[in-house]
Amino acid sequence: MTATRRAGSETRAEILRVALELFTERGFEGTSIRDLSEALGMTKSSLYYHFEGKEAIIQALLASRRAEVDELLEWIDGQEPGPELLRRAALRWVDSTGRERILGMRFAHANGPTMARLAAQGGTRGWFDEAITRILGPDAPMPSRLRARMAFDTVSAALFAAQGQPASEADVLAAARAATIALTAPD
Repeated sequence: MTATRRAGSETRAEILRVALELFTERGFEGTSIRDLSEALGMTKSSLYYHFEGKEAIIQALLASRRAEVDELLEWIDGQEPGPELLRRAALRWVDSTGRERILGMRFAHANGPTMARLAAQGGTRGWFDEAITRILGPDAPMPSRLRARMAFDTVSAALFAAQGQPASEADVLAAARAATIALTAPD
């Protein structure tokens, strides 16, 4: 096997991209380090140079998602508070969804036990609670908070609904956008 030489940051990005695809397709448990190294055209030792193992790869993928949420939080903090802020923030999230985030959501759907374990370790489920509190305030009633959470989770819901359907990513995003608008309509 001939290893492909790349810059360190390019190699890490490629490892994350390929790992996400394989973990989604074969499952986290069903994908070995050997599978990853073969798909990348590198030795296992080269892969271990960049990541200690599969768990470290998942942590890096989650860190990337967390950075996207932090970016959204910064944007929220710079906005004028008001009744339209929830809609604008949730649509910003939906509209910024690209292929990698969709793959991440598909991974989450396909790897329930792994995601449950990560959630128990402080995973992704509560990340939008911070955004919701900043938008609605800490004393917002629970039904309003749940609706806001649903507005941020429309892409995942649309992906779930699209399983087994001939829906494209554009179809999923269009459905998610429409659901976000409906969920954030004034009472």
